[in-house]
Amino acid sequence: MAPEAPLLEVEGLRKRYGKREVLKGVNLRLYPGEALGVVGASGSGKSTLLRVLHLEEEAEGLYRLAAPGLEGRNLLELSPYERPLARRFLAMVYQEAALGLRMGFSALANAAEPLLVAGERNFARGVEGALMALEAAEFPLERAQDPPSRLSGGQRQRVQIARALAQRPLAILLDEPTTGLDLLVQATLLDTLRRLKGELGVAMVLVSHDLGVVRAVADRILVLLEGEVVEEGLADQVLEDPQHPYTQDLVQARL
Repeated sequence: MAPEAPLLEVEGLRKRYGKREVLKGVNLRLYPGEALGVVGASGSGKSTLLRVLHLEEEAEGLYRLAAPGLEGRNLLELSPYERPLARRFLAMVYQEAALGLRMGFSALANAAEPLLVAGERNFARGVEGALMALEAAEFPLERAQDPPSRLSGGQRQRVQIARALAQRPLAILLDEPTTGLDLLVQATLLDTLRRLKGELGVAMVLVSHDLGVVRAVADRILVLLEGEVVEEGLADQVLEDPQHPYTQDLVQARL
C-alpha cells in the first residue's frame, strides 16, 4: 500500500523579524487524524510557527494543504484576498482566549459565528449547530448565554474549541491551550481533546512547553530549538529515548 499523503506539509520554512531569524528552515508534515506536538522552551519559535500555519504571519518557504481548491498551491504565496479561503480549513485555539473570541458576545454566539461565515442563514439551524459544537467541547450548556468575560479560563478554552469545531476544519491549531489552568481543569480539557481526535478524526497541531500536556494528546512530537527542528519522532519514542541533548534536558526537567 502507498503511504498516506500528508494533510499539511511544510518545507524550508523561514521567518524573520527584522534581522532576527525566528524559524530557520523548519520542515514538518501533519497527516489526517494525527496530533502533532511541538515542544520547546520559550523563544524557540513554537507560537510563531503556529501563527504562520494559520496564515497570520508572512514567511518564506513551501506550505501545502490538501484542501479543496488549494491542492498543490504554496499557501505562503496566496494573496491577502485568498488567505481567508485557506483559513476556512484551519481553526486556531489561542492561549489568550481574547484573541479568538468576542468577549462581549455570548458563548453561543461565538460558537455560531463560523456557521454564519460559512453561509448558514437559518437561525434555528445555526443555533442547533452552535449548541452541538458547545456540547462536543463539553461546555456547560446552562452557561451558553454568558459571554466569555464572565467564564472561567477553562470554560473560555472550551468555547474556543467549540468555535473551532463549528468551523469543521481539517486541522485545529492549539497554542498553549492549558497555560494558566489548574491541574484538574488541564486534565479534563486534555481528555476532551483526546476524545475529539478519536471520535472526529480531526488533525491537530498542539504547541506547548509542557511535555506532559503534549504526551497526553500527541501521536508524534517535533522539538524546536532556536527555530530549528532538532528531533522528531513518535511521542513515546522521543520522550522515553530522547536522542538530542536539548530534548534530553527537556525530559529531565519534566522529571
